[in-house]
Amino acid sequence: MAITAATVSITANSKTLVWEDNFDGDSIDTSVWTYDVGNSGWGNSELQNYTDNRDNAYVENGNLVIQALRNTDGGFTSARLKSIGRMSYKYGTIEARIKLPDLDAGLWPAFWQLGNNFGQAGWPACGELDILEAGMAEALNAGKVNSEISGAFHWWHESDDYTGRADYGQSKNLIEDFRSNTNLIEGYHIFGMTWTPENIAMWVDDETNEIISINTDDPAFSEFQQQHFLILNLAIGGNFPQIFDNNEITAPMPAKMYIDYVRIYDNDDTS
Repeated sequence: MAITAATVSITANSKTLVWEDNFDGDSIDTSVWTYDVGNSGWGNSELQNYTDNRDNAYVENGNLVIQALRNTDGGFTSARLKSIGRMSYKYGTIEARIKLPDLDAGLWPAFWQLGNNFGQAGWPACGELDILEAGMAEALNAGKVNSEISGAFHWWHESDDYTGRADYGQSKNLIEDFRSNTNLIEGYHIFGMTWTPENIAMWVDDETNEIISINTDDPAFSEFQQQHFLILNLAIGGNFPQIFDNNEITAPMPAKMYIDYVRIYDNDDTS
């Protein structure tokens, strides 16, 4: 397994912690994280304006806090942090300990990653791995939005039968499926992914609590056999919650997504 940064390349053997950000300092580590900014909708008809302001992303008490705010004009600001060009990895076990805000209704938190060739290949040809998404419309409609978790894969597929965007996702309920004592907003949960050359599995709190998995040893999944960078964000509205009007956002504001740490471990069977 290899982790790369601007000036560092690490190769680890056995299942060992090889990189972490515990957010223990006074500010966000800009050698690892940078920002997406703007209000373009981000391909999903999202409502927020992403900023690099300290009001929307800061470190406090050993947590990265991503804070969504409602403006006086009824609009929203939030933050999206990414490690593109600063830290990336290929294969391993990644996990983040996260506490989510009340998602009801309209918040869309995510912990995910894209292939390093995003700038050249574009999306979805770069590949996307969504380790955590929550706030989906189906869960909102069922009254279960604060306990429903989703994992997903997005890539470009080419074959004799079909050429184009491919998607595979699945959701699980923290309370009903995994018998958790807390929902997403009552405490921290560990959202993780185990990534090998042959398989990718996403899970919550323990690898036995699998949300979704896929076999990736076919050449068609080359997007998932390259270095990826990380993204953490808190979106508002858009395609996932199916809310496209600022006035329909009822989630309490300010809304804070707390990230205690992000850690990457080597896997015994990867290189």
